[in-house]
Amino acid sequence: MLGLRFQAVASQLRVLAFRASDLNAEHLLSVAEQYLPKRVTWAKNKRHDFSDALVLWDVLNIDAVIELENQDGKLVRVGISLLESEQKGRDRIYDLKSRRWYGIREALKIEQYWVLAVKWKDFPKNRGEWIDILYREIDTAVDHSGCRLIIL
Repeated sequence: MLGLRFQAVASQLRVLAFRASDLNAEHLLSVAEQYLPKRVTWAKNKRHDFSDALVLWDVLNIDAVIELENQDGKLVRVGISLLESEQKGRDRIYDLKSRRWYGIREALKIEQYWVLAVKWKDFPKNRGEWIDILYREIDTAVDHSGCRLIIL
């Protein structure tokens, strides 16, 4: 539910990149089949519609992809996961640093990946708060992995 809530905000801010031309359903499926074959099999057994890119994002376990311009004027593609628990966020960051997730991020041209730890009740409610959060984070230096846990 947090992912859908964030997608709505990102869409309003016009930074949501789920529908970028290079992130089409065919490409997403090929990435999922290459790096997450067990999740693809699970989704096939559940009769999920692989022509729907949103289903494939779910298979890839990515809540959103956004594109933000940093202070240098460079457009940066960022993968987003939202979790209510800081510990689950730390576990997710650990997974994201694996070779498999590096391959997924590279195939999807995701330069940074942020895991947002935020409780439902603390979810920022207005667009201005989100603008401040997103643009503060895009201009913050990242380590070599490109992954970051952000606690809201």
